[in-house]
Amino acid sequence: MPPKIPNVALFPLLATLALPVQALDLTWSGFGTVGFAISDQSYNYQRFIDNGGTFKRDTILGGQLDARLSQQWSVTVQAKLAPSDHDDTDWQASLAWAFLSWRPSDDWLIRAGKIRLPLMLNTENNDVGATFDFARLPQEVYSISPLTDLVGLGVSKTWFGEGVDWIAEAYAGKVETSWRYYGREMTPDQSAPGSWFLTYNIKSAGLVLTARSLDNTFRIGAHRVEASRDGAKIGTPIVNVGGIYRFGVGGEDKVIIPLFTAGASILLPAKVRLSGEYAWIKLDSSSEGLNRWGAYLSLSKRMGAWTPYVYYAKAKSRDSALAKYQAINGNVVPSPYVASQKFLADIIVPYDQSTVALGTTYRLTPTSLLKAEWSVATTGVASSLVDAPSGGDSSDKSINVFSLSYNFTF
Repeated sequence: MPPKIPNVALFPLLATLALPVQALDLTWSGFGTVGFAISDQSYNYQRFIDNGGTFKRDTILGGQLDARLSQQWSVTVQAKLAPSDHDDTDWQASLAWAFLSWRPSDDWLIRAGKIRLPLMLNTENNDVGATFDFARLPQEVYSISPLTDLVGLGVSKTWFGEGVDWIAEAYAGKVETSWRYYGREMTPDQSAPGSWFLTYNIKSAGLVLTARSLDNTFRIGAHRVEASRDGAKIGTPIVNVGGIYRFGVGGEDKVIIPLFTAGASILLPAKVRLSGEYAWIKLDSSSEGLNRWGAYLSLSKRMGAWTPYVYYAKAKSRDSALAKYQAINGNVVPSPYVASQKFLADIIVPYDQSTVALGTTYRLTPTSLLKAEWSVATTGVASSLVDAPSGGDSSDKSINVFSLSYNFTF
């Protein structure tokens, strides 16, 4: 399927093409990751990782064109090739960025078009593996937001200081995005295990404050997300009728989703770097497990070409969502209803897992590095990062994942 690109996102590209070549100052760059991951389990983890090994979880290739139109105006277009965000078998070419920038002065920046959001510390560069040390960013935190980019407007103001710069960023816009679900016994379209994707219309606005010095970064953000679906309600309740759970009546045309983010990266004595991030989201829908928090804490130290690191991450849905999942999942019903009960339990989308990771990067050149990581993910009540096996569930699992990747920019 060809990539679907909002018309307004093409404005920066069309503006560039409309100018004579001699009026442009063009800069090309590229990035990529070739990553292999394998686990010790037969079922999928994070969509693709199992004991057969996969290149699909982390591999990505991208290119960026920056066109300086004048001292104040520029255009940025970034395209990438990566696994599809709406199909587990396809690859997808898409425009990640496509925006027009206006910098009226050194301390103001205004961008219009398709922009990446300033959510977590590495959201804006999460496709460029060469810019961070982890084999992959902790999904307990980085999977929480329902979107990472939108088509709209972003404004930032910087206050330059002697030791610390303060940056305030505000944004607003909209985008279509897909959300993945997995049914271990059935999906809405078939009586067999599998994944399916629902398309949501998202409007979002947010305010982010960042303090940055030479060695340290602190960030806090508050975001408001509005989600709707064409021709469908959101938040239809799952109710118990005569001992059997089923969809009830009701729901809303749209739901408002508050999202809070915070993060810090601090250089400690002996040049040890301490990094941590936290995210919290509230979503009133059938998928009650999406109401959750996630956090991680990491330590790393650069020693010549090597940067070893360790981190601990955790994600947890609110207790009422986990209790509802357990009630539906453990409901004893006649055999014709078993698959439907497991399906409704999966719709809850519960999260209760932690990860410990130990890894290292080795910098081959200033623009390329190797990464190796061993991580152990442990689930509690359940985790929707796991495609639970048919006849079982995702509770009380321990998943060893080994990752190796080559990351580069040019």
